[in-house]
Amino acid sequence: MFKSLSRKKLTTSDHHHHQQRFKDYYAEWITVLETKHLPNLRHHMSSTSSTPNLLSAHVEIMHHHFKTYYQALDNAATNDVSQIIFPYDIRTPMELPFLWLGDLHPYLFTNLLRSYLIQHDDSLSQDEDQENEQENEAMHGDDDEEEIIEVGQSCEFLKKQWPLMNAWKIHSRKLTTRIDQIERGLRLMVPALMNRVRKAQLGFVHKVGSGKVTAAVAAAEMEEEMVGIVMDANRLRKDVISEIVSFTNVYQGALFLEGLAQFLVGFRDGKLLNEFKNCKSRIN
Repeated sequence: MFKSLSRKKLTTSDHHHHQQRFKDYYAEWITVLETKHLPNLRHHMSSTSSTPNLLSAHVEIMHHHFKTYYQALDNAATNDVSQIIFPYDIRTPMELPFLWLGDLHPYLFTNLLRSYLIQHDDSLSQDEDQENEQENEAMHGDDDEEEIIEVGQSCEFLKKQWPLMNAWKIHSRKLTTRIDQIERGLRLMVPALMNRVRKAQLGFVHKVGSGKVTAAVAAAEMEEEMVGIVMDANRLRKDVISEIVSFTNVYQGALFLEGLAQFLVGFRDGKLLNEFKNCKSRIN
């Protein structure tokens, strides 16, 4: 299933070179995400001059940006898998707790999508409470003067924003079913990948302990296996994102990718990073 990757042994200078190269790539990738793709997507989500086709094009551009990132992550793992598994010089301190085998856990993507559906359910409950209050006021009478709201030019804006504002009201049960299907697959694949990690580690210990091969040879063999594991984890992440984009409509897909992009960009917020670094946990 996995191809054997033949690579020369990395020297310390090679390791630093590959690590710096991916570090620079990731910094540039996140900058383009923050300064170009995310603002463009938001513009077409809110602009009255935009169309569903234009929004769909920018959803695909954003999706492609994520796909190119995972391709680069695969290449970096092939060159030096340790920089992906232990990315302390590449990721921010806030980002590290969310990483699994080098990048975001795939459950984060489905949880993000579920959060929108939960917000929709909460808003429905609030709407029902408000309707009940209005019915009670109508029954008992209301002496307050009614406020006259002039719609005017805002009609066109509301007309354009209506599909986005009500994106999660469309086929919410169907979406929940699809999320459940994805997560059932994750419950099989995530433990399988972790089991491969444990086997690779145990194999290293057994080979070195038994003296069958040198520690360097055993480490190289374990590294080869870890490359395949990380690449399969990346494929899983990429497939989950693609699956979500494919079964959501253009407005839902735009909101999902906007949320995911903002989540990643937020890790680079200077003010938040300073607060994170300065916070101290109490020891009871």
